[in-house]
Amino acid sequence: MKNSTVSIILVTAILVIFVGYFSILNLNFENEIGENLKLAENYTMKEDWNKVLEISTAIKESWNNEKHFIMFNFAETEFSTFENHLNHIIGGANAKQLDITLSNILAAEDIWKNMNRVVPEP
Repeated sequence: MKNSTVSIILVTAILVIFVGYFSILNLNFENEIGENLKLAENYTMKEDWNKVLEISTAIKESWNNEKHFIMFNFAETEFSTFENHLNHIIGGANAKQLDITLSNILAAEDIWKNMNRVVPEP
């Protein structure tokens, strides 16, 4: 084969893998984590702590089951920071502390939005 044919095949394969990865990431996680963070924020504003705890626990379970997909394109520091925010959300909901819970939900939402970008910000 010619070099140009091999190059075209390699570029096409890389593009297919790249598009497939982000498609799977957005389809699987946006509903489970992104929307649940919004729900947790709404319930926190209403101070419905049982719902916040239920949703944040569901987010944590989804995260633990599917986080290996995210490791491919995400820095370790932000990865562990997101996990810390999830733990603070659960702890804040248990303690019924509005400020801690809400600030960590908002921070987790920001990290989550950054995580879903093709090129995450530093």
